[in-house]
Amino acid sequence: MKKVLLAFAVLATGMATFTSCCDDEARDFPVINIATDAYTVVQGGTVTIAPTFSNLGANTTYKWTNAANEVLGTGESLVYRATEAGTQLVTLEVANGRERVSRVFTITVEEDLRTLTFEGEAWTALIDEPQYGGTLLYGDGGTTPVDYGWSDANTGLASQLTASWGGLYGYSEGGVAISNYVDADTENHATYAYQLAVPVANGSSNFAVVYCDASIYFADGKEREIRSMDVAPTTYQLGVTTYGDGYAASLAEEGELTAILTGYDAKGNVTGTVNIDMAKDGELLTTWKTMSLSALGKVASVQFTMTGTDLSSYGLKHPKYFAFDNVVVNYYAE
Repeated sequence: MKKVLLAFAVLATGMATFTSCCDDEARDFPVINIATDAYTVVQGGTVTIAPTFSNLGANTTYKWTNAANEVLGTGESLVYRATEAGTQLVTLEVANGRERVSRVFTITVEEDLRTLTFEGEAWTALIDEPQYGGTLLYGDGGTTPVDYGWSDANTGLASQLTASWGGLYGYSEGGVAISNYVDADTENHATYAYQLAVPVANGSSNFAVVYCDASIYFADGKEREIRSMDVAPTTYQLGVTTYGDGYAASLAEEGELTAILTGYDAKGNVTGTVNIDMAKDGELLTTWKTMSLSALGKVASVQFTMTGTDLSSYGLKHPKYFAFDNVVVNYYAE
């Protein structure tokens, strides 16, 4: 009797398995057809994922979600805007009645890094000749305001002379000028006549020179991250910090001279600061150095100032100059 019951149980189990298998084969699952599951896009750009489908019913639904299970769309295709750099996962679920399938897509979002190099004929045309007293930067003797500025279409950065005293004296009032002068003789050429020169070349032709309280900004008013820039002393500034000039003391053994970069957002709020030591504790910046500016965060503008330990009642004694080049910008702006 036990053998009969056991045989019946085995037969029943086999019939259940067969029925289940047949039921699965009969179910009509939707099919997602697409050539690739992986996409690459620049931050701020868009990518379109557009599969085709088969085995669809009258009540087929679509749901696109991200890794946080947030719904991105409910259509047959998805236009994905890449706002965050990195690897993003998007899942498509297609439901056809009680049958549903899903597929995961990988989107690699690359940062839109661009570099301001100051190279090319348009930049070279902004270089004054001679270094000091040329009409391009210093005007016609103080009778007409100097109209000097620049704007870079690639990074969006721009600058204008400060015109602190009405603009009649041009660059002497403060600003950011383009230069290609190189002069290593800091001992004999530590004068204002060499204020647009740097003591060592950096492998490119042109660069920018900051004087006094100047700024750079994004011409469209948007906030972006300035990742880094190369900085260097000028021949004039390094000559004075090294040897002194009878007014400002040598900083070759002690004292400090610091360039301060302050970031501002579109509303004028401070986003962060970065200090560049031109001279500190006997160490002088004598060549080009790459400085990270990530501490500034996203900025609409950056203000340049200089401070130090050798002061008079009029302020800093040392020349308020430094050079910069190769400004790396993440062009994406929300």
